[in-house]
Amino acid sequence: MQNKGEKLMKSAVFMVIATVMAKALGLLRDMLIAASYGTTVEAIAYDAASRLPILLFDLVIGGVVTAAFIPIFNELLVKENREKAFEFADHYITLILVICLVIALIGVALAAPLVEFLIPEADAQAKSLAVTLTRIMFPMIIFTGLAFAYVGVLLSLGEFRIPAIISLVSNGVMVIYLFALDTRFGIIGLSLSMLIGWMLQAFVQLPKLGSLGYRYRMRLSLRSPYIKQAAGGALPILLGTWTAPVCSLINTRFASGIEAGRAVTALGYANRFYTILIGVFSYVATNLLFPYISKASASGESKEANRLMLSSVRILSLIILPMSAGLIVLAEPLVSIIYERGEFNSHDVIMTATALRAYTVGMIFAAANEVLTKAFFARKDFKKPMYASFIAMAVNFILVFPLAKALGLGGIALASGLALIAGCAFNYIALLKNEGTLFTLSDMRELAKMLLSALIMAVAVYFAASVLDNTLLKLTVGVAVGVCVYFTLCFVLRLEELTSLAGLLKSKRSLQNGEDK
Repeated sequence: MQNKGEKLMKSAVFMVIATVMAKALGLLRDMLIAASYGTTVEAIAYDAASRLPILLFDLVIGGVVTAAFIPIFNELLVKENREKAFEFADHYITLILVICLVIALIGVALAAPLVEFLIPEADAQAKSLAVTLTRIMFPMIIFTGLAFAYVGVLLSLGEFRIPAIISLVSNGVMVIYLFALDTRFGIIGLSLSMLIGWMLQAFVQLPKLGSLGYRYRMRLSLRSPYIKQAAGGALPILLGTWTAPVCSLINTRFASGIEAGRAVTALGYANRFYTILIGVFSYVATNLLFPYISKASASGESKEANRLMLSSVRILSLIILPMSAGLIVLAEPLVSIIYERGEFNSHDVIMTATALRAYTVGMIFAAANEVLTKAFFARKDFKKPMYASFIAMAVNFILVFPLAKALGLGGIALASGLALIAGCAFNYIALLKNEGTLFTLSDMRELAKMLLSALIMAVAVYFAASVLDNTLLKLTVGVAVGVCVYFTLCFVLRLEELTSLAGLLKSKRSLQNGEDK
């Protein structure tokens, strides 16, 4: 029988593969959009219209859907039974659907003022088109809420594979459209393909839910003690997840005043690429471990919950620190190779690379903060992440104007990165006060080794790339040098994560050889 560690490892491997494939499709989607529309009026309109439904969803309910659901659902699984848990799921999902329907109707009705608020200084033609596209895409909020709720049920029942592929489905729909139908139906069709993709994110989960014994029944009782419990924590959870949407809203408004709104699309390309990179690893870490941390907390096993949390932060640091350092050095050739074709020109490359460099400042803190936030949610402590979110939003709001004035588009993205650092720092200090100790001296020593290795790697990559003129060669050689230098340094410094992995692989190989004999 598999132990929990082996099951976690297999689930993690599948989630990484599925998430990488989904993010790769997402990147291909953006490459095709950039080639077709660049930073034109249509691109500005589509960027604004596609942001609005997700922004409003995130501001009104987004962070609540799984975060409020999973701890209560898991507590019912542990302390009651599946029937009670499934009954709660029915009431909860119905409530989510009602709220999402109201949001969608408001979004369609108020599309014009919402567009004006998001991109006030953009070209008038772009704003007019954005209103039309916004009305097409707003109904996707209903399916977004349903998809997130189903994900909460599946994760709690130990099913990680289907949640990992839902983005693969929606991105796949859009890629197929861009390849086959974009020249015929244009930006209107692209908006419809996004709506269809989000619909499929919800529906693709139904067969697995059925095989696990759950079939959604539309019923709602606001008097249910579990619904009241979820509602009681909803506001602080929601406010605790406002950092990304509020900062995005603020930054988009500022970007709309740069180059007649073209900076909005450059900021969007940079942010999505940054999100793709960080999302692969933070998504796996948080979605895989959150149900286990919730169950450990519900069972009173705080040490086990802390161990899972700290291990995930260390592994994320091992991967994201060198990635951040490499992005800062290689942002321009990377953006050029990915996006520079069709309507996306060399000036767009410079704008997007500038924003991407600035975003990477907060990359590791964004990933670590996801883990810390989920640790609080698992403990049903929703206020600390809320305070951290307030601090992050305040930092972004205070810094974005002077930084945008001094550094332009890069300053806008840098304000976002510094806001993430502030929020993560608060969450860590708050958790430290609760637990008394988190990172030991040994943990700090290992993190310092990773940081030192990443910094030395960045210097090596800079000098290796600077002597080359060809963009593709610059990127290829830079990445190769970076990987070799970083992992060589990690082995020389005897980093625990790598030595443990090497020992695990060696023991498995020995066991396999013994079985063969």
